[in-house]
Amino acid sequence: MNLLDDPWLPVRRESGQQTLITPWQITDDIANDPIVALNTPRADFNGSLIQFLIGFTQTLYAPKDETKWGAWYETPPTPEQLRALAEPHRNAFNLDGDGPRFLQDFEPLDEKAKSISSLLIDAPGESTLQENRDLFTKRGQYAHLGLPAAIAALITLQTNAPSGGAGHRTSLRGGGPLTTLLIPDPLRDPLPANLWRLIWLNVFNEMAFADHSGWHHQQPAAIFPWLAPTRTSQAKGGVETTPVDAHPYQMYWGMPRRIRLELEGLTAGDCLLTRETAPLVDSYRTRNYGINYSGPWRHPLSPYSRTKDGDYLPRHAQPGGIGYRHWLELVLGQPEGGESALVITNSSQSYARRRRKTRLWAFGYDMDNMKARSWYESVMPISHLDDTLRESFVEVVQGMTVAASEIASNLRGALKRAWFKPKAKVRGDLSFIVDAFWHQTEADFYRQLEELHRLLSADQALQSLRESWFRTLCDSSLALFDQWATSGSLEDDEPKRIALARHDLQKFNYKKSILDALRLHKKKRAA
Repeated sequence: MNLLDDPWLPVRRESGQQTLITPWQITDDIANDPIVALNTPRADFNGSLIQFLIGFTQTLYAPKDETKWGAWYETPPTPEQLRALAEPHRNAFNLDGDGPRFLQDFEPLDEKAKSISSLLIDAPGESTLQENRDLFTKRGQYAHLGLPAAIAALITLQTNAPSGGAGHRTSLRGGGPLTTLLIPDPLRDPLPANLWRLIWLNVFNEMAFADHSGWHHQQPAAIFPWLAPTRTSQAKGGVETTPVDAHPYQMYWGMPRRIRLELEGLTAGDCLLTRETAPLVDSYRTRNYGINYSGPWRHPLSPYSRTKDGDYLPRHAQPGGIGYRHWLELVLGQPEGGESALVITNSSQSYARRRRKTRLWAFGYDMDNMKARSWYESVMPISHLDDTLRESFVEVVQGMTVAASEIASNLRGALKRAWFKPKAKVRGDLSFIVDAFWHQTEADFYRQLEELHRLLSADQALQSLRESWFRTLCDSSLALFDQWATSGSLEDDEPKRIALARHDLQKFNYKKSILDALRLHKKKRAA
């Protein structure tokens, strides 16, 4: 099987039709019934496959300049054009056979075969199975996967690879990296949104990678590492792989795990994941000490934080999800010296791209070492700012999020005092209170962002906006307090304790640190 010949990529058209395509068919019938979304039953598969398509397009179809980029955004190329441009790379996309195999080890592996379900990042590990601790994600749910699902699982693991025991390497961005992409805003952009335009928004022109090292590596294996023997990373005789050891495009094709799918003699049946009929894959083989990516890699689709030593580290999703508390760091790279993904900054520097109305799609695994705790994703608006407005905009938004964070903490403390007697030992996770507060105030935050942009552009005063946001935070905290304060059993309710906790919440919301964050003068607290 070759990924350029045999349809395997599950997509959905605007009409609702679901089908399988090859990657170069992404613009098929784009004028009448365009492909608008990937269509797998797993969010992590969809997130990884969109990165596969971006890497595929970046590697094979990168525009020469921004003029060409703009032309293909407005008038997409035909499938025939895309197929012709992909043809020279055919050898890199063989899935089986005696030669190189897509995203698989260069040589056959003789290790014991493992169930194909172990490719799934949230599958229970060996120690979990041995100790019978697979309480929520049960063993044996996917004894076999249809070939399209097996390919998606392979791509997903190589893209997000968490730590997996001695010598089982993590992805180029660490285990479960946070990814941020630009997506069309169908409510504001006059051009219809489709999957091609989503992909193309995240593709750079040829010169945009000019300052990345590794360009002297022009052989295909420097981009597609499975075309040559694996750069193994064992303690004796192994090597690390830094940006100078590979072409920059290998960032899209990282292969930290040594894997060979068992693809001989497949028989057709119903895939246990997709419920579609396909050749069924039961097992794979794996060996440790694959490619160990180290050094200053800067993946274009991930935001980075900065260490005290000046090193950049890719960001990862954390408990609580992705919301407006992360907006500054994901969109503007602020505060604390972080940087938004290169794909975001590249867009803000191009007139052709700035014309397009876009939003930000952030997603990724919250990993606890090798354990997947949650998958998070969120869509956020994007503000393209003039340099003259940026400093003032960041200052106001940072104050808004600091105030929100403190009042969320006040709410949590007030409910804790309302629910439990003084000095009571409280067990359990109360983070859902803070999460609910962030969720409740999110829509208002984004409305305030639009108003802030308008006021700064018109050089108008910001006092009313600051006060409006403060009222929103206070009102939301009280509404959630009232909703939950008496939600326990009636015999445990103490009206006096609840009333005092509510009074404290109102008082603490007027703390000096909150008013200072919003640059508000000390005011009389509402009764």
